[in-house]
Amino acid sequence: MAPISYLVFFSLLVTTIVSAWNDFTTLHPVLAPSYDTAELANIIPSTNVSLDYSLDSPEDPRSGVSIDLQTDQPAVLLEAIGDVLQVVCTTNTVAVTFRTQAAFERSIVEWPRDGNFYLITDNLGVYGARAERGIYRVNSLSWDDESLTVAAQARPETLASIAMSMSVSFSHVQQNNSGNITFDEPGINVASNFSLPPDMEIFSDPPYFNATANAGYLSDAAVIRGHFLYDIPSSQIQDLWFDIDAALFGNLAVTFNVTAALDNNNYAFSPGIFLPSILSVPGAFSLQPALRWTIGADVGVIGAVYHSSNITVTIPDGHAHVDFLNSNRSYAVGWGPRLASSVDTAEAATGHASPFMDFAIELDLNILNGRYNVTGGISARPQFVNELNVAQSQTRIRKADRMVWPRNVTCTNGFELRSAFDFNLTAYVAGQWQKTLYSTEIPVADECFHF
Repeated sequence: MAPISYLVFFSLLVTTIVSAWNDFTTLHPVLAPSYDTAELANIIPSTNVSLDYSLDSPEDPRSGVSIDLQTDQPAVLLEAIGDVLQVVCTTNTVAVTFRTQAAFERSIVEWPRDGNFYLITDNLGVYGARAERGIYRVNSLSWDDESLTVAAQARPETLASIAMSMSVSFSHVQQNNSGNITFDEPGINVASNFSLPPDMEIFSDPPYFNATANAGYLSDAAVIRGHFLYDIPSSQIQDLWFDIDAALFGNLAVTFNVTAALDNNNYAFSPGIFLPSILSVPGAFSLQPALRWTIGADVGVIGAVYHSSNITVTIPDGHAHVDFLNSNRSYAVGWGPRLASSVDTAEAATGHASPFMDFAIELDLNILNGRYNVTGGISARPQFVNELNVAQSQTRIRKADRMVWPRNVTCTNGFELRSAFDFNLTAYVAGQWQKTLYSTEIPVADECFHF
């Protein structure tokens, strides 16, 4: 038997429908709810700082990112002080003007005159602008009693240069250990749809084999939440997991036309990879989700076959918890498929023709501009397994996926068609581990067809 080959054919994406879910470019700083701007205690420098970012999602305003920092020196988050009237920044100064005498005097008491702490603004220049936060190491301070202004001699810093540890939560949620579906909770929302034109050749092995997609429609949506904890001095990731709630629908009708014996092969066709925009906090991390579909088939026969398969699969609310650091803590619930199928065989020979669809949600995480990179996610594969056995055939081709349940019929004048539905959900971290989280095999048919 010839070695199994993996033949992949790419084509232009015929139809892509992208929802507004996939746009993360609106991510911007917002004040964390743990701060009360009326509290003058927020003037006191602290080594624990919370930095929140919002997507301003119309579906759920809670969607966003929360970063908790432990800094090497105390820091003051200026946006948490309600009595700050104005902040003006240059490359080496930060001028903070207060609204009230009480706040100004509190800064005189709490802020060391010789500096050695950080000021964090909610922008890079003009206070109150929807831009990005600025971080400044204070070297010295002076106070102007008349204007209630504190002038700091300072130099810009980066998040990586001031932090000892960084804890990041996506969508302000805690780890879901209950195993319950949480599709209606806030999260990072992604979705895509792919349509194939009718009668499209999706793969072939000339001159004896080709497969045509008579119809194809693939749709998916996912809500992603997660958390990571990164220790900066040691450059060690200490916690990293994602919760993925997904719904998918696939309808595929394929005709296999084989005119001569064909060794076992695994064929695949990709209608495209969809990349939503990157979710990024500059200097802290970037997260690139990717959604990809693959249409394929395991095929191997000892003679001519003309066979059509139609498979429709729905997963309305699958939940997967993927622990990137420990595969044993990864699990899945709610992935029981809803399915419909049909077959038509005009010409038969012993062998198999088993189409599949493969849907993957992949997450590429980059921490601190490349200090730590990792890629992982989940892959769901529904497959319609069709085994043909022609009566009195003395030769049987080895199958890539052998069925395991007992035969119910014996054909003496015709061919036997045994069909099953296989579904597997796999979690993985690229280059580290792969684990099956859910697997099922559902017998569909075991019938004789007379010549």
